[in-house]
Amino acid sequence: MSLLRFLGLGGRNSGRESEPASIASLVTQLDELPAEDSRFIAAFAYLLARIAGSDLRVDDKERATIVERLGSFAEIGAERAELLATAALQLAELNSASDDHLVARAFRDMSDERSRLSLLRCLYAVAAADDLITTAEDNEIFEVATEIGISRTDVIALRAEHREKLGALKALPRER
Repeated sequence: MSLLRFLGLGGRNSGRESEPASIASLVTQLDELPAEDSRFIAAFAYLLARIAGSDLRVDDKERATIVERLGSFAEIGAERAELLATAALQLAELNSASDDHLVARAFRDMSDERSRLSLLRCLYAVAAADDLITTAEDNEIFEVATEIGISRTDVIALRAEHREKLGALKALPRER
């Protein structure tokens, strides 16, 4: 592998040698789907898991939301969605330092604007599942949005739909 390809500067790669490890691993959970569909869903699952774990804990409600969103977005059964969510959560925890930006870039390259906005809605749904979008989750969503090419204006508009769950806007216990 050339140094340029290793750094992600060698252009698009049809051989998938530079495929993020997390996508390659998650694709094995989706072997019944066409390759491009499974890569897309794997990246989607990883990014949901990335947000769930960004505050260093994954709540049962966040996990359930990931499963539900994977089932509806990817049109896969509940059992398959559960297995994929579990694998994605494990991989996001293990590979976050190396794969976070690579997976987001891969998702950007294989998605259109509508799919990116759908992902962003799902990211906020996962973060809000436990009734609190922590500052860490909010910041991570902004980072993913930037990486996949969503405008700041669109992020702020979607973020406003969840303002009642934003930790930064909630009253402190002594203020209640």
